[in-house]
Amino acid sequence: MQGHVKTNTGQANIRALMTAGFEALPLAALMYLPDENLTVLWRNSAHAAMSESVGRDVSGKGMFDAFPPSDEANAAEAMAYVHEATSDVMRSGAPREVGPTRFDLPDAHGNYIEHYWTMHFTPIRRDGQIVAILQTAQNVTEKTLTELMAQSHRRAAASTASIAYFSYDPETDLFDRSEAIDQMFGFAPGEAGPNATPFFDRVHPDDVVAVHAEVARVMAAPAGEVASFDYRVPMPDGTERFIRIRGEFATDPVDRRRKLVGTFVDLTDMETARRDLERAAAASEALVVEANHRIKNSLQVALSLVRLQSSKLASENGEAVEIARDALRGVEARVRAVANVHAAIQIDRNVAEIDLVTMLDGLVQSTRQSAELPDDAMVFAHPATSVTLKSDRAIALSLMVNELLTNAIKHGDPGPARPVSVWLKDGPDNATTITVENASSADTARMDIESSGTGVRLIEQFGAQIGAEVTRTQDGARYETRITLPHPA
Repeated sequence: MQGHVKTNTGQANIRALMTAGFEALPLAALMYLPDENLTVLWRNSAHAAMSESVGRDVSGKGMFDAFPPSDEANAAEAMAYVHEATSDVMRSGAPREVGPTRFDLPDAHGNYIEHYWTMHFTPIRRDGQIVAILQTAQNVTEKTLTELMAQSHRRAAASTASIAYFSYDPETDLFDRSEAIDQMFGFAPGEAGPNATPFFDRVHPDDVVAVHAEVARVMAAPAGEVASFDYRVPMPDGTERFIRIRGEFATDPVDRRRKLVGTFVDLTDMETARRDLERAAAASEALVVEANHRIKNSLQVALSLVRLQSSKLASENGEAVEIARDALRGVEARVRAVANVHAAIQIDRNVAEIDLVTMLDGLVQSTRQSAELPDDAMVFAHPATSVTLKSDRAIALSLMVNELLTNAIKHGDPGPARPVSVWLKDGPDNATTITVENASSADTARMDIESSGTGVRLIEQFGAQIGAEVTRTQDGARYETRITLPHPA
């Protein structure tokens, strides 16, 4: 009798130790009968906390009465995988692992929150028979939702940007990839096989050496080094595709081998559009150059006609004839100024621009030649670098400078001792300035500073048109006009 009591006491102590051990487990543990209702026998505190049912007695209840699933999360499916795992354990006698699977839990307000679990089902035997099942569960909700979101990002990226994912083992040449990659290279499904060699064979011969070199570089580089490939793929139908790859080496968690993993991006549409745009820009540029050339030629014809008319008046005398000759000379100078602009037009970044140094140098030279002045009677000083201006503003500016040079010849006394000086400056104050200065040999010479003639009116009108500020100063025989042209914002 005494020995029997000791035996019972020992078994009780063992049961108490086992219960304490299960209670100390960090994993949620639940023991239930393999009956129709999956009747709950016992659970530890970790399970109560995980299932958010602390203080609720669930012993003796069916599992899905104690923990009812959410109707919104397909309750039948949630119950089916537990019943299926239980039947599997009873039939095979071996443990079974399930998951991650979804089983939602209610919060304090009764609203179900999405949850995912990994569950392990272990048979409990007595006298060789399975009498209960121990279920341990791990909450993997955050990890699962993170992976599901990453999958959504990958699907969205693949559908909107022709992106496909791959894993490549350089040692075995095994190439695990999305089906879209086969399509990028012009292969039918299953045609290329499991290796990367057929894909390397389709890379453009001029690009394939760089591809292999990049793989070798990244293999030898520290962890985290990104591989970058841009290459062409000639297709069997004679077209060409443009592919971009970005990836890095990582250890495969299954076979522990280092593999290049990353994405393929089909840039063919973008590259085709870029080339079409390039061709359209080149065609537009050619049209602008051609139109500009024809305008310049037309202006030269107009100049010839004006000079022809002037030559007819050369042998005539009289006040009216002199007025007509002056008028024709003025027209000739203005047409020549516009022609100089078209001669200096450059097409850059698909915008018609003028190099002011070239334009003003041409204007000074043609004005000097027309007035038959020596080189040192009209001089031009300018920066060593180019100063550009859009052509529409340059035409107005050229006409303004032309009027100033004509006025300087008419009212001044240009010569080596008193040259007409033109300065071009592109200052740090976000403005370009052009200064024209001339002087007369007589201190009392009238420089026409307050003139209301055509030239002055043109200067004022064109200055207002392009937003330029015009200032005039006279100091005895010295006369200066400064044009300040703010740079556009």
